[in-house]
Amino acid sequence: MSTEYPKIETVFDRDESFNVIENKLRLPEFNIIKTWQVTEKVDGTNIRILYEKDCPNVEFYGRTDNAQIPSFLLKYLQQTFVASKLNDVFANLNQFQLVVLYGEGYGAKIQKGGGNYRPKDVSFRLFDVKIGGLWLTLESVQDIATKLGIKTVPYLGEYTLDNIVTLVKSEPISIVAKEDSDNLNHIMEGVIARTNPLLLRRNGSRLMWKLKVSDYKHAKSGIIK
Repeated sequence: MSTEYPKIETVFDRDESFNVIENKLRLPEFNIIKTWQVTEKVDGTNIRILYEKDCPNVEFYGRTDNAQIPSFLLKYLQQTFVASKLNDVFANLNQFQLVVLYGEGYGAKIQKGGGNYRPKDVSFRLFDVKIGGLWLTLESVQDIATKLGIKTVPYLGEYTLDNIVTLVKSEPISIVAKEDSDNLNHIMEGVIARTNPLLLRRNGSRLMWKLKVSDYKHAKSGIIK
């Protein structure tokens, strides 16, 4: 079974110029949900950490199995996620039950604006955990992060779709940049929204979506990244 992180749909369709069409949702299921749990979307590189209880090795991957992790980020991950610490945190798991930690590696030399988060080094923010094929709640993800001594992507609250659009259009300041380097000028990349409780689509994927500040900011010039 693949452990690669599933693709997250954008919430709205696009026109021929790839601009947002706010009255046309990407999926009809998005219209059913009244409020969404919202987290900050960090502009970094997707990281998977694979661990099995009582297994001496911890494995690190990027978005795909062939993706290259920068050596300086890999070193940080290896020092942060050691098997002994993971054994302590997941002591109640069955032997060899697979745990996958999903997060964003970010900071200096990662993506064009990585230094706006951390100008001198790199870090990792947890955003999802899957144990034995089951996705954990955000609350459980936050609890695991605390036990591991790391941070999660910032939780922004529970909002309606209209309120989320208003938030993204306002070009909010990144909480990660503020927390990590007191940078009050770095605009948030965007948001990720998910249901509470977790709901699945017919294909088995979770009902969740993303919306970027650049979806609006660059639409004026016809540039969408």
